[in-house]
Amino acid sequence: MGRYINLLLIVGIMLSFIVWLIIMTKRKSKYGLNFKSVYCPVCDTKQPMIRVSKNQNKMLFGGNKCSKCQAKLDKYGNVIS
Repeated sequence: MGRYINLLLIVGIMLSFIVWLIIMTKRKSKYGLNFKSVYCPVCDTKQPMIRVSKNQNKMLFGGNKCSKCQAKLDKYGNVIS
């Protein structure tokens, strides 16, 4: 009986995390996922899907700097000041 409760608890936590991740993705939060191509809104240059991060914050939450106009972008393609 105790094994089934543990299993149900783990499955419940995993499902809650998946639902939370879907909600954060739809809200375009920094915790969401973006699988779409990103274009720079300033110069309309396509940004690479795979990138090398310069700092830990960019590595965790995404983002990029446009190679053409040097605009700082988040993972959804919005300009960051």
